[in-house]
Amino acid sequence: MSKQAEREYADRVDPAHLFAKPFDDPRVFREFAVVLEVFAERIGAGTILDIGCGPGWTSRFLARAGHKVVGVDISERMIEIARERSARENASVEFRVGDMEFLDVGRYDFDGALFFDCLHHCPAYGEALKRAWAHLRPGGHLLLLETTWLHRFSPSARRASKEFGVTELGFTRRQLRRALREAGFADARFYFDAGSCYRGFPGFLKACLRIACSYLWYYPRAKNIVIARKG
Repeated sequence: MSKQAEREYADRVDPAHLFAKPFDDPRVFREFAVVLEVFAERIGAGTILDIGCGPGWTSRFLARAGHKVVGVDISERMIEIARERSARENASVEFRVGDMEFLDVGRYDFDGALFFDCLHHCPAYGEALKRAWAHLRPGGHLLLLETTWLHRFSPSARRASKEFGVTELGFTRRQLRRALREAGFADARFYFDAGSCYRGFPGFLKACLRIACSYLWYYPRAKNIVIARKG
C-alpha cells in the first residue's frame, strides 16, 4: 500500500502545528511521563529507537532524560524539522528518514524502542513491530502508546483521512497482543493512564466510571499503553 500521504503530510499541514508540538496539547505531557517512567525503570539511561518520531520532540525529551536516541520518520520534512529544532536546542539526537515497515538503521542493540501515537498510521503495523524487534538487543523493551479501536470512528481521525489521505487505525488489546506475539515479543503488559485528577465524591465516581469504560469499552480518550520484552 502506498504511504505517499504520510510522506507528504508535513508539507500539507499547517507548519505551526508541527513546530508547536507538544506544547499545544497538555494531555500529551501526561502520556509522555509514562514513557520516561517506564524507560527509566526498565533500561535506565540507555539507547532508544524512536520510531515514527514526527517533528522529533519525543526524541529530544528522551535525550534530555539521559538516553542516546535515534529518531526515524517516513517524512523527509518531518526529519528536517526535527533536526532544525534539535540544533536550536542543542539536543544530541540522530535523525533518519525511514519507513517503519521496512526499517533498518544498521544496528540491532537498542535497549528500547518507542512507538508514540504513530503505529496507527501504519497499514502493515505487524511488520513495523517485527522491525522494532529486530533492532532491539535480547531483553530489550518495546513501549507502545497507541489509539484504541474507537479512534477509527472519531471525528478527528475521519477528518484527517478525508483531508490528507492518511491511514487512521485503532487497536483492541487483543489485536496488539496478537501482533506483538507474532513479532516475537514476550511479557506484553498493559498500563492504564489515569488521566487528570478528580476531586470530591462526584470526582471519585467519575474516575471509577472512566476506569470501567476504559477497561471494558475503551473510553474515547484512553490510550493503549503496552510494554513488551524481546525474549
